Amino acid sequence: MPLSVRPPIQALPSYSLTSDLLGFLRCGLQYRYTRIGNLPSSHPVQLWFGQFIHAVLEESYRQMKEGKKPVPPWPQADLVEIMDRIDRRLAARNIRCWNKDSEVLGRARATAAVNELGPVLFPLINQAEVRVRGARPLPDAVKKLISRDIERYEMLGVIDVVTEIELFKNPKLRGNKLLELVVEDLPKAPPPEFEVIVDYKGMKRPDLDPKGTSFKEIYDWQVHTYAHLRGLLTTKDVIAGVLVYLNELVPTKTDFFALRKACKARSRDVLLPKPGSADEDTLLNWKAKHDGDEPPLLSFDFRLSRAIRVVPINEDSIQKSLAAFDKTVGEIEVCIANEAKATTKKLMSSWPRNSSHEPTCEACDSKTYCPDYGAITCPRVPGVKP
Repeated sequence: MPLSVRPPIQALPSYSLTSDLLGFLRCGLQYRYTRIGNLPSSHPVQLWFGQFIHAVLEESYRQMKEGKKPVPPWPQADLVEIMDRIDRRLAARNIRCWNKDSEVLGRARATAAVNELGPVLFPLINQAEVRVRGARPLPDAVKKLISRDIERYEMLGVIDVVTEIELFKNPKLRGNKLLELVVEDLPKAPPPEFEVIVDYKGMKRPDLDPKGTSFKEIYDWQVHTYAHLRGLLTTKDVIAGVLVYLNELVPTKTDFFALRKACKARSRDVLLPKPGSADEDTLLNWKAKHDGDEPPLLSFDFRLSRAIRVVPINEDSIQKSLAAFDKTVGEIEVCIANEAKATTKKLMSSWPRNSSHEPTCEACDSKTYCPDYGAITCPRVPGVKP
């Protein structure tokens, strides 16, 4: 009797909402080297920074949830113990902070995240580090251009925090500053029970970028995609995403003076202190008395408003974000196909570059031979006609 041949196993290509989507949109060539080529960074300061603060927040919440510690704030000695443990855990994976100043800043921000943000965030948390996934069909226009025989792709992500809120049943939540910021930014009255997705960002609050797609818009896509995947697992409405820009809790001196410049110009795309407030007075009039003096921290209410950005979620915004994610995955697949073509065989010409975003280039080990970065920053000898 004739036997049918088992078809070859087809594995869905997986795309992470952070490592793949954000990495490619920051710089396609850097994404090719680090994500697909698995080339480790020589000085992974940003990798250490993000994982360190995420892990400190997760461990602190776990100890509070298990009853080992009360709601923060906690003594500094307790936080140092947690931070040392997280540092050893990352060092075992060869993730270290090679810059002492960056390590001091990272520990200061982790302390502020637990002792200042923790009291208003931890009581709202229902789940932490929630893994979500789902499958999406590839756009029809992309299927003709790619080299792999695939019809769908897998979306992966990790939600830092999911809050489950019973707004009118829990009197302890009334007066919560974080909850008030969420509710006042929603377009309509929230239902009695709802969920809010919280995602930590180890960066300063982005300003509006009038040129093309801004990172602010990209992070909105990420939150909406999280909401879509989370909605597949729960019956409660996910009505908002909250992006927490942890750098705003302890800004650097550079951040302070950039905010002062924006305050003097009354820039519309920057969240500024209220006119006439003590924060505005400090921001405009503080002067260093000695070399090396750090600017004072502004009030927690203002720093919290800078750190928190609420993204309202509805079905239309989710569909737009999913379409943007499909488009980005299609662009990555086309780049992979172009590199695999026998007629091309040029890696750099197959992947887009983004040398206009300075922080991305500063952290990149490939900038010394990147054609776009060199064309902008390196002087050239005038050509000689034969």
